[in-house]
Amino acid sequence: MVNYTQPTIEQKYNLKHNMKTRCYNANYHKIRPDYEGCSICDEWLEDKKSFYEWVDHNYYWIKGEPSVELDKDILVPGNKVYSPDTCIFVPKRINDLFVHIHGRKKNGLPVGVIYSEKTGKYKACIRKSYDNKDGKKKNTCLGYYDTPQEAYEVYKHHKTAEIVYIADKYKDVIPDKLYQAMMNWKFDEYRF
Repeated sequence: MVNYTQPTIEQKYNLKHNMKTRCYNANYHKIRPDYEGCSICDEWLEDKKSFYEWVDHNYYWIKGEPSVELDKDILVPGNKVYSPDTCIFVPKRINDLFVHIHGRKKNGLPVGVIYSEKTGKYKACIRKSYDNKDGKKKNTCLGYYDTPQEAYEVYKHHKTAEIVYIADKYKDVIPDKLYQAMMNWKFDEYRF
């Protein structure tokens, strides 16, 4: 059962402030360029009461977890607009699953693929979405492959399995539309 609750005024203010920073702060875009081009729908941008009411009806907590985070692109992959139709609150563990999940790195390889000069092959790697004992996130190697396409297919397979596993783990404490979005997640086609 989802434990819906109303956050404090301070929490609501911070949610709105952080959303605006991600969308409109050029200094933030230097650190997180993936937020360039993001925006907030007119309804929320012009009427904070509308945003706060949406938060009051959608915010929840999970026992033993840090507070939930506002997400704009799990329900609508690739979305760049914060709006009532595209946003949902998600536990940090789930949100971390979708950080840097697709796209191209600076070297032209897809996310999840690393070229090893030592072996002359391509490694499929998955970034663990939880901290190790030393507090650092770690890449797990899924094997070496002759082509980036082969490595990327292995990455996608493992990442999809991880998303389904975590969705099932949280099924009874997250909104059903979040669970369904995770179960139906599809990767964008990657052009090599």
